[in-house]
Amino acid sequence: MDIGLYRRFLEEYIQEAYDGSDGTPAGITEHLRSIKPPGRFTRSRGERQAALRESINAFEEHRHWPLEIILSHLGVEIHR
Repeated sequence: MDIGLYRRFLEEYIQEAYDGSDGTPAGITEHLRSIKPPGRFTRSRGERQAALRESINAFEEHRHWPLEIILSHLGVEIHR
């Protein structure tokens, strides 16, 4: 697995979810769940799947944490 691609996709998924939701961990979780997983012929499929799965898991498990703490836990910065 290419860690650089994984980190990039993780940030992209979370930024997309933040932009498409109300900005709360619960809203971000719902938006992440609505993202269609990458298909069989998608470039860097493994990295994309792992990033989507990790972001969903982090926001589901830590839904009660403040957003900044979840982002810090993942090592991700988003543009607000």
